[in-house]
Amino acid sequence: MRGIVLINYILAIPGILFAITIHEYFKALLSHRLGDPHPKLKGRLHLNPKRHFEPIGFLLMLLFGYGWGLPVKTTNTYYKDRKIGTLTTYVAPCLINLLFASVFFMILLGVRQFSLSEEHALTFSRDGFALSLHTVRALDHSVMDSLSPSPIVLIVSGILYQVVYMAAHYNLTIAIINIIPIHPLGASAVLECYLPGEKKYRFIKQRNLLLFFLLIFFMSGMINSIFDPIVNSLLRSIA
Repeated sequence: MRGIVLINYILAIPGILFAITIHEYFKALLSHRLGDPHPKLKGRLHLNPKRHFEPIGFLLMLLFGYGWGLPVKTTNTYYKDRKIGTLTTYVAPCLINLLFASVFFMILLGVRQFSLSEEHALTFSRDGFALSLHTVRALDHSVMDSLSPSPIVLIVSGILYQVVYMAAHYNLTIAIINIIPIHPLGASAVLECYLPGEKKYRFIKQRNLLLFFLLIFFMSGMINSIFDPIVNSLLRSIA
């Protein structure tokens, strides 16, 4: 059981790194295209996951399903329209994550149709590896015919299924979690841009306190209680 849990965490890592890299790269690219020189100067215009890795956000995604990458430092004073530019820079990456989630979900449909025969098809689940292992253990090898998928095919298919499923899942969660207006999440930068001077200053001053409460929401399970129903609903209907 512990071995399966460990493998589940390992299989989640590619999806997490992909989601945060895509999110932060496109944020950097959009800000750069709008005239901001800082993303390029900070080396963020790359698809190398190391450039966008942030340990706390990564661990939160691994343990709770929601988190963040290393925030791209943007300077909206370089934009022609500061408010519209900020809104575009922080909202568009979420839409791109949703697009990739849709693509991965379509791939899942293909995997289910073509990788396994009907009687051995994997159920849609983030635990594809565990389900395939259970299927292999339950097989009556004495009655398997030449058309039956081998145990190796079942397990490899389960692993591939789970990796792609988690990529879809994390692209959804990183898009959704960024609606929370608390730094380092994207909505906080949008809110800061639209707040008047004194309120903006007070909001920025409370960043650490707000982040503390956000971490409490993670640890208490409130984040999952609020957002899991949304994510699960989108995964069911996205195709």
